[in-house]
Amino acid sequence: MERLCMGCMKRYDDKFDICPHCGYAFDTPAKQSYHIPPGSVLLQRYIVGKVLGFGGFGVTYVGWDYLMERKVAIKEYLPSEFATRMPTQQKVTVYSGDREEQFKEGLIKTLDEAKRLAKFESVPGIVQIYDCFEANGTSYIVMEFLEGMSLKEYLAEHGKMSVDQALQVILQITPAMEAVHKTGILHRDIAPDNIYVLNPEEPDNLQVKLLDFGAARYATTKHSKSLSVIIKPGYAPEEQYRSRGDQGTWTDVYALAATLYKMLTGITLEDAMERSVKDEVKKPSKLGIKLSKPMETALMNALNVKIQDRTQTMEEFSKELLAAEVKERSVTKDKRDVGAVPRWFLALAGIIVAAVAVVAGLMITGIIQFHLGSDDMHVEENMTRVPNVVNQDADEAETLLASQTLGMSRDKMVYSKEIPANRISYQEIKENTLVEKDTTLVVLISKGEEKGVIPSVKGLQKEEAEKILEEAGFTNIRLEESQEEGVYNSVLKISEEQGDNVVLDKEIVLTICVNEENQLEDESVQIEVPKLDGMEREEAGRVLEEAGFLVNWIEEASDEPKGTILGHTPKAGEKANKGSYVTVRISAGAEKIYMKNVQLMSLEEARGEIESLGLKVGKVTEDYSDSVPNGKVISQSVAQDAEVKKGDSVNLVISKGKDPAKQTKAARQTQPAAQTQSKAKETAPPTTAAPPPEPTAPPATTAPPETAPPATAPPQTAPPETAPPAGETMPDINW
Repeated sequence: MERLCMGCMKRYDDKFDICPHCGYAFDTPAKQSYHIPPGSVLLQRYIVGKVLGFGGFGVTYVGWDYLMERKVAIKEYLPSEFATRMPTQQKVTVYSGDREEQFKEGLIKTLDEAKRLAKFESVPGIVQIYDCFEANGTSYIVMEFLEGMSLKEYLAEHGKMSVDQALQVILQITPAMEAVHKTGILHRDIAPDNIYVLNPEEPDNLQVKLLDFGAARYATTKHSKSLSVIIKPGYAPEEQYRSRGDQGTWTDVYALAATLYKMLTGITLEDAMERSVKDEVKKPSKLGIKLSKPMETALMNALNVKIQDRTQTMEEFSKELLAAEVKERSVTKDKRDVGAVPRWFLALAGIIVAAVAVVAGLMITGIIQFHLGSDDMHVEENMTRVPNVVNQDADEAETLLASQTLGMSRDKMVYSKEIPANRISYQEIKENTLVEKDTTLVVLISKGEEKGVIPSVKGLQKEEAEKILEEAGFTNIRLEESQEEGVYNSVLKISEEQGDNVVLDKEIVLTICVNEENQLEDESVQIEVPKLDGMEREEAGRVLEEAGFLVNWIEEASDEPKGTILGHTPKAGEKANKGSYVTVRISAGAEKIYMKNVQLMSLEEARGEIESLGLKVGKVTEDYSDSVPNGKVISQSVAQDAEVKKGDSVNLVISKGKDPAKQTKAARQTQPAAQTQSKAKETAPPTTAAPPPEPTAPPATTAPPETAPPATAPPQTAPPETAPPAGETMPDINW
């Protein structure tokens, strides 16, 4: 008799208790009490073996597919924060209350992402997914089992790579991620331990695959406080440290570039939050690595801390890595280096030490007494703390910052799945950071979720319809089969109306005809297709049916009046089988156009966007603005998502920057007050001087740190999590 080894899934004689292939002992228990016992079976098809790896979000087992007779990896969704498993049981125990809701949400999203990733079976750089299903009160993903080792293990064993070796690995990942990004999926955890080397014995021809897409991890962070668990310091960009961070393709670009840096130099980058305060990352050439100037520039462009300064897409990153010339991206500079020690502090350090000694002596003698129960921390007169303005209305945020004696600069508008339109999606200086008054806070403004116009696909073949929808930007397409009459494999219905302006990741359902028996063609009888010129839809349909044909209508956007027949197949005069379908193209009217948001673009950028829609730039005026930089669009006469017609004009207001007259007036008003304060400081006795007022409390959206940092403390590297305003829920994390 033979038995199947639960360690390597190879068969051996059952007279042995130890597998001769891998040394795994028969009857070895599960590594942890909450792991599935080895030998358990799922769906009467997959046998579960030993644990390959586990963490806070799931467990991965080696497995065997009885049906296909192949070794597989089985990933179980088991977030430890929300669920567990009792010893020797298979069914998962989910904790009650809010955690049960979060567990279910993560389960749904995990299965959904697995189904979408399963479509990439032809993409060589991504691990292939064979199956996904629910069982035992949770979900499972069955994927190909990879032989080899992780890139992390490879680097630990072989050390840093040559430029050619590293580039060969990266250029296998970039096209794979391009394909995935087009469907709206982000990885969020690209790092050496999630890149698998299939042939480590061939260092000059390494083949790799990308593992562990982050659905389960990010599904569980909607209300979770354990966000730091999912961050890989050195590989995660700074936007991943914020629960409402503006994550996108640029997030994965940073992580892959950090991986390339590690491969070339053997050094893990400094934590992104540390870099946002003081960036000391050295170029590889400064570390003795010989690589071309363009390639190094491409790498450093992708490693820029700020989103707006960073390489945006995988396609752009791969092109720059191979380009003969690459332009270095300019880096947005902070008005003030909040991480530096103020010069006045260094200059007065000796005086401060002496003063502390004197005060201590006076306290000992009882001459000076302090009431320790009173407020014990004050902010210096010329300093203030940065409030949290993320997810606040942009104008309200500007008012709030002004009340804190801070300015605001609107850098650009960005699409965001979490932050509603016209609210702040990102602030450059973290909340609670101590800064000088009149510091300008650079922010990004949300445009809301990106939308697209639903194209006409009814009557088209399934494959063509899917392609058209994907080209229009829609990523969540679901097919439903129907036995209704129609052309086999064609679209009978679509869940959205043609011409509607719809969020790109909304589920679009196509109803597909699978009725093969109801094709009524009579090949023995040939009929001539009649002329349909000048007819209306109803008349044309009647004429074709009377002639013995069925009609497949396809509506197309056209400048012709709605209902006009644009053409048909077969053409008039041609013969076709009796009972066959004649496909008639009919005008759905002019193509619907919806206005894009061009605010915070330059005039040239806005003009290009407007003209690409078939519109014209109308009247251009200028005005001063306290928060919109000079030369950028303050406002547009046609609102975002408003329906427009070709040839319509859009008026723009362009910023001239801050009003110099207001600045001069403000300076004049401030000067006497400053002089008065200066005189007061000179004359007032130190022991009786009133303490400066406490800083304004942060808004309700900010969870303050447990202990406020002293006035001279550097800013926190990881900002405290934000809570939603009263009555609201935390927006979903961008998948």
